[in-house]
Amino acid sequence: MKSGRYSVATYIILGLALIGVASMASQLIIPIVVFGVIFLLLKYPPNKWGKSKTTTPRFGKGKERRTRDATFRVINGNKGSSDEPPKYH
Repeated sequence: MKSGRYSVATYIILGLALIGVASMASQLIIPIVVFGVIFLLLKYPPNKWGKSKTTTPRFGKGKERRTRDATFRVINGNKGSSDEPPKYH
């Protein structure tokens, strides 16, 4: 049965990885900052900074307007019947 602890090899590998990351920290600062700024701009876009979050009117809800269904009418045109040949040939 496993006791839940990591092996010695795991601790050595993690220690070496931390040493490698710490030695490259000066090279990684700029990419981390750039990706952080991009992430923040994606999460909070600049076009939303100046707008207020309330879109409902302040004085309660207005009356709901009901729309009527439009009645369709046929408008008689002056096209002539389809049996006649075209006027301009």
